[in-house]
Amino acid sequence: MSDSLLKEYECEIAIIGGGPAGLNAAIYCGRSNRDTIVLDGESPSALERTKEIDNWLGEHNIEGKELIKKFKDHAKKIRDIRFIQGEAISLMLGMGKNMISTRSANITADAVIIATGRGERKDIIKGESDLVGYGVSYCALCDGPLYRDRKVFLYGNSEEVLEDALVLDQMGCQVNIITEKSINEMPEQIETVKQKEIQVVNNMEIVEVAKNSGNLLDKIICKSTNNGETKEFETDALFIFTHVPSNSIFQKAGIELDEKGNIKVDENQLTNLKGVYAAGDVTGGILQVIFAAAEGARAGINAARYIRHIQK
Repeated sequence: MSDSLLKEYECEIAIIGGGPAGLNAAIYCGRSNRDTIVLDGESPSALERTKEIDNWLGEHNIEGKELIKKFKDHAKKIRDIRFIQGEAISLMLGMGKNMISTRSANITADAVIIATGRGERKDIIKGESDLVGYGVSYCALCDGPLYRDRKVFLYGNSEEVLEDALVLDQMGCQVNIITEKSINEMPEQIETVKQKEIQVVNNMEIVEVAKNSGNLLDKIICKSTNNGETKEFETDALFIFTHVPSNSIFQKAGIELDEKGNIKVDENQLTNLKGVYAAGDVTGGILQVIFAAAEGARAGINAARYIRHIQK
């Protein structure tokens, strides 16, 4: 990551998610002349992963990729809509101004629409959700300064983990990397990482994180992707770049979920937090494109109405 500073954005309505619910919400917000940002995640939406759709009105046997492209092209033609790439890793909601943080940016908004789809419904790593904020983080740039002169591990399989390893090294952390493949399969930044003598554990999957008596991260337990052998490493922090578990982030932001991990909303798509709406598969219900788009429209209309109300 070449820039050491988080980028700052402000808008009236921030929409988390670039699937059919989020895009339709954006279209309704943009058409209401509301300054709107769509935070479009790195993972493809459920629609984009669908090979064939034959129940979208006006289209017969269209590929999901093609349909989502049409939705995005439509939204991008509306003047008041901006797109930012990234995953939400931290939320501060329902207290007037809302803040959404990614690994490289902070977005401040008067209203928020959550349209992330199903997301992750369980820990990828055992014990992970209990230690978020207590040693487990999804943003090296955000939390790295807390661990100056302390031992940290980064876990990931992309160039991003190498870039952030260098950021943490620059911050003065004792940096280590765990990757499920070999670092030699990530050609960019390898030489710089080696020159910095950053320790790399290749071909290992993290399966569990354990806490100490003070309820802080104590160690990580890994399993070899080659032979299943297990290893343990003591650490003060673990920065995860393989996934972001959306429902645990929502809970920590104070959003009420049902017993299945879906966001609870009323007839206006409003959550239990003022100015925070949700739409699409993240709310459960009938998981169909047309329902997601309809909920997105309702959320967009009501979020725009909320902005008009608070600006009177």
